[in-house]
Amino acid sequence: MQRRWSIAITGGILAIGAALLLAQNTSWLTGTVDQKFDTLANIQPGLGTVMIEYSTRMGNIYYAAQAGNWGMAAYQLKEMVEIQEVGETTRPGRAAALKGMEQGALKPLALDIVNQNLTAFNTDFNTAVAFCNACHAATGFDYVVYKLPAQPEVPAKLDTGQTFTAQQLQTLLAGILAP
Repeated sequence: MQRRWSIAITGGILAIGAALLLAQNTSWLTGTVDQKFDTLANIQPGLGTVMIEYSTRMGNIYYAAQAGNWGMAAYQLKEMVEIQEVGETTRPGRAAALKGMEQGALKPLALDIVNQNLTAFNTDFNTAVAFCNACHAATGFDYVVYKLPAQPEVPAKLDTGQTFTAQQLQTLLAGILAP
């Protein structure tokens, strides 16, 4: 009997909640189709917002590689490219530079990760940082200078002791390594 009352009370609360949601004015997206598209376009993240995540992942890639956690390095790089795609879409004027970064700096890092070659990775990481800062300068943001943080920002244990095959890492990074 008590279980039925609990179910009835829970159902009543859910029904009241649904009614309240339906009664609210949720028509924030109004106007013509073009006006709706403009509204949606205006709330897309700018490249500055995208770059915050981008730079965090850049540091995480570095520290994961230093810890020998090539799986985490691959994951962070894959996610970095995905957030970069947001920037390419929302800021098409910067798409060529972002694609250039991917091909010129991130693809070599992906190959280093697949090969689990820390020496090459460190060299290519420094090249990627130089590429970032050169891009900032070339686009009038020379006051934005990427610097590797003193520690990783990822809230995860990096020295997991796991090992990865080249094939596993290549699978994770397939989108970056594709011709």
